[in-house]
Amino acid sequence: MDNDYDNVIPLVQPKLDEERLLDVVITDQKDLGHKICNHWKTQISEINRTLVCLQCGLTLDPFDVILERSRNGENIIKDIKELYKRRDELRESVANLEREEKNAKARLRSARTAILFAENDLKNMEEK
Repeated sequence: MDNDYDNVIPLVQPKLDEERLLDVVITDQKDLGHKICNHWKTQISEINRTLVCLQCGLTLDPFDVILERSRNGENIIKDIKELYKRRDELRESVANLEREEKNAKARLRSARTAILFAENDLKNMEEK
C-alpha cells in the first residue's frame, strides 16, 4: 500500500508571512468618472512625480495622459492628411470649373461673332 503513495508530492502550504505577500489589496481605485480628465492644462511636479489638472484639481495618471494625448495626436495627423486630400480634390475641381468657364466664354464669343456675321450678311442681302 505504501507503493501507491510513493509518487504523490504533498502540497506545501504557505506560512503566515508568505500568505500576506499573496494578499494584495487595491485601494482608492479610479472609477470611470475619474479615469479621464478632458482638460489640457496640467501641472507637472518633478519632485513628487505627479500630474494635476489645473482646472478640476484631479491627480492624473501620467500614462493615461500620455496615451490620450498620443491618440489625439494620431487623430489630428489623420485629420490633417484628410484635409490635404480634400484640398487637392477641391483644387482639381476648381481647375476643371475654370477650364469649363473658359470654354463656355470661348463658345459665347464664337456665337456672338456668328450672330454679327449673320446680321451683317442679312443687311447685305437687304441692301441688294
